[in-house]
Amino acid sequence: MKKVFASVVLLSGLATQVNAMEAPAISFADLDINNNGALSVAEAGNLPNISEQWNSLDLNGDGQLSQGEFAGYQAPAPAAGNK
Repeated sequence: MKKVFASVVLLSGLATQVNAMEAPAISFADLDINNNGALSVAEAGNLPNISEQWNSLDLNGDGQLSQGEFAGYQAPAPAAGNK
């Protein structure tokens, strides 16, 4: 239960980084909370537009993203006027 809570807290912090367009890009290693070499839906869930891209990114259909699959993720461009 402590790991789940820590994961939620960490993902909440990552969501703040993602929403602040000036923050540096979040790396695969930052998202791979359990260090198993793959991203679950929960681990990647706070990335903008990840749910819309998931099926096309998960090339082997195993329900998780490898580092190579994650490399295809396209973050949305900042809205015009946001710098």
